[in-house]
Amino acid sequence: MTGDQYWVRISEDGRFLGAGLLLTRVYVLTAMHCLREARVQYGRLDLELADGRAVTGRLCDSVKDRDLALIHIEDARRYDLPVAPPTDWPRPDARWRGTYCPPDEQTQLSGRVSHAPITYRSVEGGEFTGIQLTVEQGLGDYSGYSGSPVDTDPGVVGILMEQQYSRADPAQGSEVLIAASVRHAMDLFPHFSVDSLRNGGHDPTEPCESAEQAPERNAVRDVEVVLRALRQWEEAGYITPEEAQEQRGRTLRKFGDRALGGDPDA
Repeated sequence: MTGDQYWVRISEDGRFLGAGLLLTRVYVLTAMHCLREARVQYGRLDLELADGRAVTGRLCDSVKDRDLALIHIEDARRYDLPVAPPTDWPRPDARWRGTYCPPDEQTQLSGRVSHAPITYRSVEGGEFTGIQLTVEQGLGDYSGYSGSPVDTDPGVVGILMEQQYSRADPAQGSEVLIAASVRHAMDLFPHFSVDSLRNGGHDPTEPCESAEQAPERNAVRDVEVVLRALRQWEEAGYITPEEAQEQRGRTLRKFGDRALGGDPDA
């Protein structure tokens, strides 16, 4: 995988859902609305990397009102994935470009950062720290690019979220796009900190933590053990796919409740 090619194409059973940013060797950041059409909330997602490799992942956390989601790559240790893309804070008037193209599309987007940072209300009603972008390609509809990385010099600043529409004609899309700031989005998830992107002494295949977060990392490992066991039991025929899916959802919901301050004994 070369340079800034940290995009991920997300699909389910051959059906394209959207794009994401390979933020670490373990996690993909995307827009939650990209997963809205997924048939099973905690089901397996097919992830195509920029170098053509295929891996699988599952939704592991989301901030639904801010339209952001995190996908966990299964068996991440098996793959020689990049540690993290260089990230940066968005700056007004900087040039940006996208290296991602949706299926059957060859146009890569580019333009300028017109305003940053901005506070933007998502389609789900919550506010996120965003970046307002002008786009030069004039495609009219940019929905297939949702979740894909926004690159500036020297690093990735955001993921594409929404297209603004004309006030005079709400049905008419404008050439203005809204991205979510990557560094601000990371603050919303407990799975890592900004320091995890700096290639320090931390093992990039593990969720990041501070010293006081060791119990949370142990909980993550416990969840991974359970999910691995469920997959093995399913493949061996000890439990049905429906039973395995139910148990996966229950396990991830309990872990999510604990991570968000719920019952620590869940």
